[in-house]
Amino acid sequence: MTQTALRCRLCERTQPLTARSICPTCQGPLDVEYGLERLVVRTDGDGAPRSMWRYAELLPHVPADLSTPGLTPLVEAPRLSEALGIQLLLKLEDANPTHSFKDRIAASAIAAAEAFQFETLCCSSTGNLGEALAARCASVGLETVLLCPAGEPPTVATATYGAKILRVADTFDDCRALERRLEELFPWGFVEGNLHALASEGAKTIAYEIAEQLGWQLPDAVISPAASGTLFAKLAQGFDELTALRAATGTRPRLYGAQAGGCSPLATAWADDRPLSKVLPDTEVRSLAIGDPAYGELAVGAARMSGGAIKAVPEEEIAESTTFFAQMTGVDADSAGGVAFGALLELVRRGDIRPGERVVLVVTGTGLKPYAYDVSYSPQEVTSDVDEALAVLGVS
Repeated sequence: MTQTALRCRLCERTQPLTARSICPTCQGPLDVEYGLERLVVRTDGDGAPRSMWRYAELLPHVPADLSTPGLTPLVEAPRLSEALGIQLLLKLEDANPTHSFKDRIAASAIAAAEAFQFETLCCSSTGNLGEALAARCASVGLETVLLCPAGEPPTVATATYGAKILRVADTFDDCRALERRLEELFPWGFVEGNLHALASEGAKTIAYEIAEQLGWQLPDAVISPAASGTLFAKLAQGFDELTALRAATGTRPRLYGAQAGGCSPLATAWADDRPLSKVLPDTEVRSLAIGDPAYGELAVGAARMSGGAIKAVPEEEIAESTTFFAQMTGVDADSAGGVAFGALLELVRRGDIRPGERVVLVVTGTGLKPYAYDVSYSPQEVTSDVDEALAVLGVS
């Protein structure tokens, strides 16, 4: 392994790589620190995996199966490019095994779980992460426990993989509260707990791929949906690493995040130039309904440092934006993709994205996900009370 340590984002103390949620000294968040001086990418002719694992030197753990996910297509959008006066490319994360970028996070989480010999993984999810984790766990024989907001549509596709699903009353943030309590009790891997610093590293490989697919030339701007802020912050980290390692030419791209108007804590903090405040989600875009973003401050900082922004798209515009994007590209993105496209239109209209610039829009998920498999599905509904959850899980 080439990584050297976990480093605290606040006190900057380092410690050996392990499964840990927070810094033992100051309780601050942790990041993986690497000891590389250059990025080494093997060419396809030298047997490089056609997946995110081609960047193994800058990932904390590497699994035995290197076939997926990642190395998703980067394709041109000629009709939109002509209409908007820019060179628009689409990074199609719907080409991953469960059709979202969350496959990268799940793969990195499970690689770490196997290294630490966890037999059960748990996460809170509004949909995509839970499905990605359940699918990857099924492929390697690990148990999955998913905590999903009760108000969301049934995650039938996730049940297909044999996951234990608890539908928790109220919001995603209540799921996270329950996850933290379970972490105090069980020797499991928690994707947003003791594995978070490791799992989130998978998302930065999108930045590596964009650069490689452009001949190691950096684009002018990148736009993506933003919810917890993890993807957005990790895109920034990926481009920063490429620049620091001199693995790509050009200046770091401006990064633009897009949020649904009914849940826009990042966009509000950016617009008002103030610290992040938690909000109560009121949006139909389930994948963006996170009112207390774990990587929020990093995401807002990434937008400012790159010269970009984080924009909110009014709820009443999202459906039309999603449909228009599909009609102009032939790509059926989920509503989060429609939010990103709506933000792009506004950025072009305002002149923030200038004529002729090369812009990459990250399509984080698909609008074609099947949720109608004929499976036995009877999720247990609980509150965020840990004793109730333990009773449902059959643990006393």
